[in-house]
Amino acid sequence: MSKIKNNIVMEKLYIQGLVNKLYEDIAKGHETEDIHLIMESIKKEEDTKSVISDIIDDLNLSKKFLFTFGTGIGSFVVPVNNLLNGSGVTLPKESVVLLIITSIALLLGDVDFNKLKKQLESKTLYPHLKGVSELINSTKKVVNNVTSKVLNVTYSLTDILGFTFLLVPVTNLLSKLINDYGLNLNNIKELLSGVILSVTAFGVKSIIKKIKDKF
Repeated sequence: MSKIKNNIVMEKLYIQGLVNKLYEDIAKGHETEDIHLIMESIKKEEDTKSVISDIIDDLNLSKKFLFTFGTGIGSFVVPVNNLLNGSGVTLPKESVVLLIITSIALLLGDVDFNKLKKQLESKTLYPHLKGVSELINSTKKVVNNVTSKVLNVTYSLTDILGFTFLLVPVTNLLSKLINDYGLNLNNIKELLSGVILSVTAFGVKSIIKKIKDKF
């Protein structure tokens, strides 16, 4: 086998391994008995919701970004931050959260989008919006490929932002891929196509059954 073909096979097997783990994490419901991890997760969620609340108050946005989408927004902070870092961009958490909120508003066609867009432009953050939006849209595709395979249904982004037991394993997987493959704001869409196909092709029936039993 040539070196190029060997690399392609190894990459495919690596992605398939990550996808296997994704399904297993969803089936387990991200269960953990480690009280330290639980407390760390709660603290991060509270910190993120505090940032979201400040942005809502400053821009007079709809409260749904906190109460309906708050946990979902928090799930994207790490992968978006990794994506920005891979592009040589370092931003404070407030700017990362602002980009996530604006991306969600864009994808949902929300009335607050223009207000958020102006805020991004004033902070010279607007050029990063496309890549962040593509990451969030790719996450939606991965989640829906899981649910369409397991349940024969797909969900809107609004629904997915509330399904943390689906969203957290997917964003964890994407964070690892962003770091391992050096994904950035310019290539995120193209390089995630293999992950989406692998999720669709997943075929371990025992794990699929466990996921079905959660619904």
